[in-house]
Amino acid sequence: MSPPLRALELSKRYADNVVLDGVSLELQAGEAVALVGPNGAGKSTLIGCICGTVIPDAGAVEIGGHDLRSEPLQARRSLRYLAQEIDLPAGLSGRELLEFHADVFEDRGADSLARLEALAGLGPAIELLATTYSVGMRRRLAFAAIAAGDAALYVLDEPFAGVDGESRERLLGWLVERRAAGAAILLAAHDQDRWALDALDAQPFRVS
Repeated sequence: MSPPLRALELSKRYADNVVLDGVSLELQAGEAVALVGPNGAGKSTLIGCICGTVIPDAGAVEIGGHDLRSEPLQARRSLRYLAQEIDLPAGLSGRELLEFHADVFEDRGADSLARLEALAGLGPAIELLATTYSVGMRRRLAFAAIAAGDAALYVLDEPFAGVDGESRERLLGWLVERRAAGAAILLAAHDQDRWALDALDAQPFRVS
């Protein structure tokens, strides 16, 4: 069986600044890895290359055995990505955004939607336009959106930034469950999120 993630010899430079120089990383099913390194080390660039938001100058990425460049749709069906900056589409309520993701990832039904809404923990605000949410509410909504369907790989860039303590515990519990179910998890987090990395038993991968 193909691993959830295989990144091979990824390189990326911006002008004369080499951000990634032949970085390789492989995650097996049920494995959690935390990207570590100072700001500017290339953690977000590596995540972008893995998720397709940054085009590497060299190297290849396979997600669930599918090459991200030649089989983008198949690869992305096995991937859920929570970006550092949450950009929500205009005109959708929180509920409508969750319904959209549930439809895309074929996780339909009242029970499935109720599960996503409970994970977001937004209460009556789920009916409001998502663009009116605070930073923490947006992140909780985006977190719940990536919980639609089952994925082989979850990639999260600073997932707990701006999220209150009770919500952090709830979202972390969901990640622990996904890992126990065999999903691979790759995340970048602040030093103050060490508690979450410990709970996930995430192994460090240094980017420098």
